[in-house]
Amino acid sequence: MKKIGKFILWVVGIFIILGVIGALMGDDGDSTKGNNSTTASSKVDSEVKNTDQKEEKKVHAIGEKVEVGKLAYTVSNVETTNELKSDNEYIEPATTDGQFVVIDIEAFNNDKETRMVDSSMFKIKDNQGREFEPTTDTDVMMVLGDFADFFLQDINPGISKTGKLVFELPSDANNFSLEVSSGFGFAGGDYETIQLK
Repeated sequence: MKKIGKFILWVVGIFIILGVIGALMGDDGDSTKGNNSTTASSKVDSEVKNTDQKEEKKVHAIGEKVEVGKLAYTVSNVETTNELKSDNEYIEPATTDGQFVVIDIEAFNNDKETRMVDSSMFKIKDNQGREFEPTTDTDVMMVLGDFADFFLQDINPGISKTGKLVFELPSDANNFSLEVSSGFGFAGGDYETIQLK
C-alpha cells in the first residue's frame, strides 16, 4: 500500500513541475505580447476574407448541373404540398401541418471509383437561417415507395441515379435553397447551393 501511495505522490509531483515549467515558458515577457496581438489581428483579417469568399459562392438554379468534388447533381423539379399521395390505393397519404418539399434530383458519379450517395448528404436552408434534413418518416417512405431511392446507394463511375428527396418544413419557411455535398462520410465536406424557391 505504501508503494502505491509513493507512486501517486510522484505522479502528482511530476504534473506540478511540468505545470510550473509550462507557465514559465509561456511567459516570454511583454515584447512578444505585442507581436502576438498583431499576429492575432492578421489571423482575424484573413478569416474575415475567407468568410467573405465563402459567402460569394455561386448559387445554382433548378435544371443546372452542379459539380461538387467528383459528384454532380441536377434538380429537375421542386414542389411543395401538405399531403403526399401514393399510387397504391392501400397506402394512406402522408400529411403535415407544415409543408413537404419534394425534390426530383439526379446524382452523377464523375469519379473513377464507385461512390455512395445518401439522403444525409443534402439539407435545405431557409431565409431565417434554419437547416432541415430530409425526412425519414415511415409514412412518407411508404408513399414514395421505390422513388425514395437515395439511402446508401452505390453509383458506379460514369453512371447517374435519380430519386426524390422529401423535406418537412414549417409553413413559414420560404425562399429556401438545397445544399448538396461532395460525398458521403470522409468524401464529403464541400458544398454547393441550388436555389429552390
